[in-house]
Amino acid sequence: MRIREVVLPAADPGAAAAFHPDAYGASRVRFEPGPAVCSHFAVNVGRFDAAVDWARTQADLIEEDVPFEAWRARAAYYFDPVGNLVELIARERAPGDELLLEVSEVGVPVADVGAAVEFLETELGLPHFSGDRESFSAVGDDHGLFIVVPVGREWLFTDVPASDAPVRVTIEGTEARELRLPGSAHVIEVASS
Repeated sequence: MRIREVVLPAADPGAAAAFHPDAYGASRVRFEPGPAVCSHFAVNVGRFDAAVDWARTQADLIEEDVPFEAWRARAAYYFDPVGNLVELIARERAPGDELLLEVSEVGVPVADVGAAVEFLETELGLPHFSGDRESFSAVGDDHGLFIVVPVGREWLFTDVPASDAPVRVTIEGTEARELRLPGSAHVIEVASS
């Protein structure tokens, strides 16, 4: 799955936009007025050490080098100025030469993880990547994953709960359409490639 754009709520969209680059490789992250919540997204990076050095100039890192052996990846985490949890992740199965390749994960907290996962599998034909379908599931592939968690679950390496504030995600697909993820106000827009 390829993520073209993510739109997140922010109490101060200007401060959020000023912090983030215009594009994360092939993807964009935008901010719209909304509640002050912690949303989560991850960016695939091509050169992990250089990406971590770049991130250190932007923010204080929460975690600098977390191995995810089952995912064949390593990651670093930090908060942006409006409280979003940003992850930089280098994946063996999604290599590249650029520093920032693409947005590769978007957190979508829902009321019922199993129902949301089934919807993503059935409606979008996405494979279940990892997780138990109850407290956490990743759906998609190394280039793009929906991180499906229950509303209120703490984001990894933080004590900050996942909010039900809506996010909008545009992904590439064959048939243009707009869907609402069950158990949430999240919108998934499929843009024909």
